[in-house]
Amino acid sequence: MEHARRDKRLYRILPGLLLGALLLPAPALATGPRITHSLLSPETMEIYAVESPPLFSMEVAQQGFASEIVATALSAAGIDAAISILPLQKMVRYYLLQENAIAVTGSDLGFSADEKRELIFIPVFVTELKYIYYKPANGGTEKWNGELKNLKGFRYGAFEGENVSAYRNAGIQVEEGRALPLLKSLKAGKVDFIGLPGLTAAWLIDRHFPNEQDNFGAMQPAAGELPVYIIFNKKHPQGEAAANKFSAALANMLDDGRYLKILEKHLGKSDELKEQMKRLERIRNK
Repeated sequence: MEHARRDKRLYRILPGLLLGALLLPAPALATGPRITHSLLSPETMEIYAVESPPLFSMEVAQQGFASEIVATALSAAGIDAAISILPLQKMVRYYLLQENAIAVTGSDLGFSADEKRELIFIPVFVTELKYIYYKPANGGTEKWNGELKNLKGFRYGAFEGENVSAYRNAGIQVEEGRALPLLKSLKAGKVDFIGLPGLTAAWLIDRHFPNEQDNFGAMQPAAGELPVYIIFNKKHPQGEAAANKFSAALANMLDDGRYLKILEKHLGKSDELKEQMKRLERIRNK
């Protein structure tokens, strides 16, 4: 019966997913949607993430370092769940809000105040949001200086579904898209700057623009801290209990060094990783 209900849900959303797939570039097609563990095992719950290498991605080891952190904490907490990585934020939101998934991961998923009241946010990593620009087309991005109002009249490349009210209020034009197409628009001069996690920007530029790395720059200072959360659904029968178990398991990983070892395996040893962990602890303790 459970499989029958799940099949009906898939048939209901399949046309939209197929249309989205037709609009994606070839590399993105490899990242989802796909058959996942929960379609094969009714006991395994599904947790959805937005493609954002090297944090969550089918193109890197262990589906990304943030994915490994989440998977390790889930396992330690005794939560039987599989992580599925999808190319679009709206797909992740759909599974959480319409299909009642137990949890998703991400940063700014555009939840309303009412939606947030039914969710539990647990930070698992803190990165920096960087404003990326293309140096050959740079037209005054040095004006930024930490104030959006200084970029009035500029064109900002935003993720689909991103909260862009602050940009529009500052007189900044907004164009929406996904990370790689936005970087291509940046190079083509269609937008003046885009906001990306620093690690994601570095990974995408290295992978897709290897001969132009020096042509991309990041405005200073950074645009701010960007927490990455696992977001549990209170409406799911196991949501609140799972959130409590996950939070305790993650705290143990931070204390016993497993968390740091995962970061070092993926990102290499550096003092910056220890600073990152301090930022995470500060946000966790708020």
